[in-house]
Amino acid sequence: MLFPYSESKRITLTPAAPEDGPAVYDVLLRLGRRTLPPLDVFLAGYTHGVDAQFLVRHRDDGELVGVTTLSEQETAGHILASVHVNAEQPVAIAADATALTVNFAFANWRLRKVYLQSHEGDLDALGFGDRPAELVREEAVLPDHLYFQGRRWDMHVYAVYREQWDEHGVEWLNQIV
Repeated sequence: MLFPYSESKRITLTPAAPEDGPAVYDVLLRLGRRTLPPLDVFLAGYTHGVDAQFLVRHRDDGELVGVTTLSEQETAGHILASVHVNAEQPVAIAADATALTVNFAFANWRLRKVYLQSHEGDLDALGFGDRPAELVREEAVLPDHLYFQGRRWDMHVYAVYREQWDEHGVEWLNQIV
């Protein structure tokens, strides 16, 4: 049985409350990874369709360095995980945030897989760069699917399956908590 850890040696995931909306907006705006509506429009709907959302904070000083979200849970047994960590942070911070978020999803819901989407064609940005290929697989590439920063981007869709998480992810998790 999986335990829904919310801390690693480097970060903590704390549940985001409605009053955290401006901080979430600021993280997403600084990353520039997607086109955001005006703040008031964002705040009016930023928690709609969200199953869980976490602020990513440095464990030692509490500095807000990112946001993770679990949303769009389907009866088919999958959910979408979004991990947004400030670009100036070490890759290990994104890796910890991804691992804790994926593990939280599997620990709390009866899911077959957790989807992750990225405009980048490698797994480094999601923290999976040094993880075994058996843990995460690319399931699709949607050409020119996203538009932000004045250009079109491919969207890469990755999946982590429960069986692979139980076999390889738990070992990774045990190394970081």
